[in-house]
Amino acid sequence: MSLSIKKLPKSIVEIESEISADDFERHYKDTLKELNEKSAIPGFRPGHIPENILIEKMGEGSVLEHAAEHALEEEYPKILREHKIDAIGHPQITITKIARKNPLGFKITVAVLPPITLPDYKNIAKNIMSKDEEIKVEEKEIDEALEYLRKTHDARQKPEGHLDGPASIPPKADLGVEFAKKMGQKDLAGLREILRQNITEEKSAKAREKKRMEALDKISTSADIEIPEILIQSEKEKMSAELRSSIENMGMKWDDYLTHIKKTDEELKNGWGVEAEKRARYALILREIANVEKIETDDSELNNFAEKTLAQYTETERKKIDKERVKDYAYGILRNEKIFKFLENTNPNIQ
Repeated sequence: MSLSIKKLPKSIVEIESEISADDFERHYKDTLKELNEKSAIPGFRPGHIPENILIEKMGEGSVLEHAAEHALEEEYPKILREHKIDAIGHPQITITKIARKNPLGFKITVAVLPPITLPDYKNIAKNIMSKDEEIKVEEKEIDEALEYLRKTHDARQKPEGHLDGPASIPPKADLGVEFAKKMGQKDLAGLREILRQNITEEKSAKAREKKRMEALDKISTSADIEIPEILIQSEKEKMSAELRSSIENMGMKWDDYLTHIKKTDEELKNGWGVEAEKRARYALILREIANVEKIETDDSELNNFAEKTLAQYTETERKKIDKERVKDYAYGILRNEKIFKFLENTNPNIQ
């Protein structure tokens, strides 16, 4: 079997080859058998239709096309494996030669994962992650957190369906010992200290996330990589799904939202080109670092993540959720967390 592989611009590969006449005839016979079992022709039972009558009914060209699909479903994955082609998205297939008892000629163009030349990502991460940031919590922030707790407490004490009025609204909780005890602390000073710790942890998490994204952005902009258009389009679709979910969770219909902003779905996506390309770059960079550093996520971690995620839903809801899709989602989350921790470990000051 002759085969040529050409690298085209924008991470596109063109594969041109033939399937031998003997192999194509095998697929032709298999296709006839499948069509025979699925077809309904008056006077014949499925699976017992004479070949000449079936071909006459289906048409020789249609049978050949089905046979070509059958053959390429087997051959295409083999080509990808044997030649280590990291294809992404659906291929475009053109049949260049097709006839009974002859070789099947075909041409396939498909996007592939682009080659990536990474910069010194460890040094970039070290320089960014090693920056010291003093986390301060102002007394005003603790006061605001206390006030939020009090309002939340008051709201919970409000009788359902009450009418506003002095007789129906409970008095505001006093921010003293009793209130602290209701919040699980022995006094107000203890409650304030817990709030200080929580605010500090929240600020530390935000500072860490900021450094992570700064490091990833620096690595990304310093890397040599050409983003396939299919990945940019894929990111646009993800962004659209995320926004749509957020809008619908707020109780607004997607079509009403588009009407409100005076844009079509396509116009909205077209405005996300820069951000979509950035997200695609980030994903490819993280994938490459994981490959280079052999950062993996094992099945037990994926299963634990999936179980914890599914536990948040009712039994009825869980039955509608595809666990394998949850695990696919978990793979990216867990792997990326490991990558960032690896990059943070280039700075010994980060625990």
